[in-house]
Formats: sequence, structure tokens, C-alpha cells
Amino acid sequence: MRKYETRPRTGVETYLEETTCDLCGAVAKRGNWDSSSWEVNEVEVEVTARQKDGSSYPEGGWGTELTVDICPKCFKDVLIPFLRKKGAKIEEREWDF
Repeated sequence: MRKYETRPRTGVETYLEETTCDLCGAVAKRGNWDSSSWEVNEVEVEVTARQKDGSSYPEGGWGTELTVDICPKCFKDVLIPFLRKKGAKIEEREWDF
């Protein structure tokens, strides 16, 4: 979940104040999931399928968008096992510099 704060300025701008995991409630340091400068523990989600619904008219439109924030621990310990149980073939690769 992303918590935003409204700050007055010339106009009103919205700033990201905090990001928390929607599953366990862990708070992301500095707004992202990096552990430190030297340890890698980050989540980057890439989606190859997109679902969008709503209506579009010449004068405007509306619809819905789904967003979820998930920490590295829940990604690895909750989401991946769930997807595997549902039959997803998860690609796992080792990396180095």
C-alpha cells in the first residue's frame, strides 16, 4: 500500500510518503525495497499481460487499474509458491557481475 501526503505549493502536488507491503505490512525504507548499498534484495515486477476495463468517450472516460505493493520476502515466500501451486512455470536464473 502506498501512503501519500498532500503538500501545499504553488499548486497542490502529491508526494509518495511511504510504501508498505500489502501482504505483511513491512515498510519500505526510502520508499523502495533496497536493503542497503551492498546487499541486493529488491523487487521489480514485469507484467506481460494487461487487463484494463472501463469506457472511453471523446469527452473523457473511466476505468479501473489494479496495483499491489509486495516486499521481497512476500514475493519469494508467498507469491512464487502460490503461482507454482497454480501451475506457473517460474523462470529462475542465477546472476553475477
